[in-house]
Amino acid sequence: MLIENVGPKIGALDIAPIEAELGAVLPDSYRQFLLRSNGGAPTPDTIDVPGADGSPTDVQVFFGIGRSVESSDLAWNLALVAERCPGLHALPIACDSGGNLFCLKFERDVAAKVIYCDLDDPDCATYEVAASFDEFVAKIRSFEQ
Repeated sequence: MLIENVGPKIGALDIAPIEAELGAVLPDSYRQFLLRSNGGAPTPDTIDVPGADGSPTDVQVFFGIGRSVESSDLAWNLALVAERCPGLHALPIACDSGGNLFCLKFERDVAAKVIYCDLDDPDCATYEVAASFDEFVAKIRSFEQ
């Protein structure tokens, strides 16, 4: 997968405030992704969301820390999830072009899985996409008619 429009270079100390606000340690593979690219636009960009209307969808942009576009910033999106999906212990990591979110969902003693949050649904419907960040990235594919 190619990542374009990468974010500013960050270090481990830049990730600590996100983990503190979330109250969880990020999976190592996602942490390494942030340190390498700090978000950006993937190519290819299509992913299946089992059970969701409109699937497949795109991964428009991965969020990062200190991004110049506010809506592409992890902290901004963490606040959005807290407002729109109260009670969901998740870190938004990307969005599709419809504004819905891909999140790392954290549960006690369970590895963080990737879910899709339908923000158009009044109840913030969620759908499991992958068992891990690595699996999520591996499932991103080219769009085929």
